[in-house]
Amino acid sequence: MSGIPFPLEQRFKRQCPCYNMEKERVIVVSTIYPSALTLNSTFAITAPSSGVPAPLHYKIHKAKSQLEMLCAHVIIGETVWTQQAARSSSAETRANELMAYLTDPAIDAIMPPWGGELLVQVLPKLDWDKISKSKPTWLIGYSDSSTLLCSYTLQTNIASAHATNFFDLNMEALDGTTKQWHKILSAPSRNHVVQHSSPMYQSSWDALFELENPVGFDLDSNTEWKSTTSEAVSFTGRLIGGCLNTLTTIAGTKYAPIKKWRESFEEDTIVYLEWLDWCTAETYRNLWHLKEHGWFEGASGLLFGRPSRSEPSEDYDDVQMIHEFAEEIGLPIIFDADIGHMPPQFTMINGSLATASFKDGKGTLTYLE
Repeated sequence: MSGIPFPLEQRFKRQCPCYNMEKERVIVVSTIYPSALTLNSTFAITAPSSGVPAPLHYKIHKAKSQLEMLCAHVIIGETVWTQQAARSSSAETRANELMAYLTDPAIDAIMPPWGGELLVQVLPKLDWDKISKSKPTWLIGYSDSSTLLCSYTLQTNIASAHATNFFDLNMEALDGTTKQWHKILSAPSRNHVVQHSSPMYQSSWDALFELENPVGFDLDSNTEWKSTTSEAVSFTGRLIGGCLNTLTTIAGTKYAPIKKWRESFEEDTIVYLEWLDWCTAETYRNLWHLKEHGWFEGASGLLFGRPSRSEPSEDYDDVQMIHEFAEEIGLPIIFDADIGHMPPQFTMINGSLATASFKDGKGTLTYLE
C-alpha cells in the first residue's frame, strides 16, 4: 500500500463467550503504512545501536553505492562511522540523529548499518508524540534494530520492516530471498504477495568474514522449515516481533504496549521471534517472560527463525523446548524459518496482516493487505 490509510473507528464484538458489550469498547484502526519506495526515495543511514569500526568503513561506501541503484539519495549519518564502548556514540547523540531523520519529511526510509547491544538506551530520549505526528517512515533492519522497529509499530501503529541490514547491501550478488526487501517495500499493494522459504541458508558467519569482498551470503546448508504440528499448518494474523534477545528487555515497559496495540485490531496476531548465543534454558526463560507479559494472547500461531549459535542445556535442546512451549501456550509454532541471524531472511512487516503456512519442510508468508 502507498499513502496513509485513515483510521477507522467503530465498535465490534469479539468472538468470545465472555464478551460484555456494556463494559468493552474497542477502537478498530488500520495499520499506517509509509509510502511505497520509489527511485526518487531518500534513505538515511544512522546507528542507534552499534556503529561501524574504521577497518570496515569501505563496506559502508560499497553498500551506499549498491543502494543508490535503487533510490535517489542515501544520507550517511555521523553515528555510522564511530564505535566505542559497545555503541556508536552517546545515547543523546544517537537519539538526536535518529529524531532528525524520523521527523524530516524528505526522508522516506531509515536503515541502521546493523544491530548491536544498546539501542534500548535511545528509546527514552525519543519524542514519541512528535514521531507519531510526523510523516510515516520505513524503518528497516533486524537484530538490535528490531528493538526500535517493534517499539515504533507498537507505539505509533506505523508499519516497520524486519529485513536485511544496510551493511549486508555491500555484497553485489545477494540471493533472491534477501533481495525481496526492496521489491516488497516498493509495491503499491502487498496484497497476495508471497514469500517462499529459501532453498539454502548460511549456517555460520565465519567463512564470510574471512573474505574481504564476498559477493553474497555463504549459503551452505539446506533450508528445512519445521512445525510443532504433525501435519501441514497455516495461521493468519498481524505480524509483530523481532530479536528475542532484545525484545525481552522492553516487554512489560511503556515502550512495548502490545496489549493496547493488539486490542486495536479485530484480527489475531502472529508473533515472530529469533535469537542467538543462548542455551536452550535461557531461551525458554525469555519466552516465558514474554508469555507472562501477554505477548502470545490473541495470537493464532508463532513463527520462529533459525537459532544462531544455540547450545542445549544438558540434554534439553531447542526442538524439545519449542514443542513443549507450543503445548504450554496452546498454539502451533512454525520454526527454523527464514528469519534472523542465519540468512537469508524474509521481509516481515510489523503491523501487516499475513498468513504463515508450512507443509513438507517448506513454508510461505502471504501478505493480505
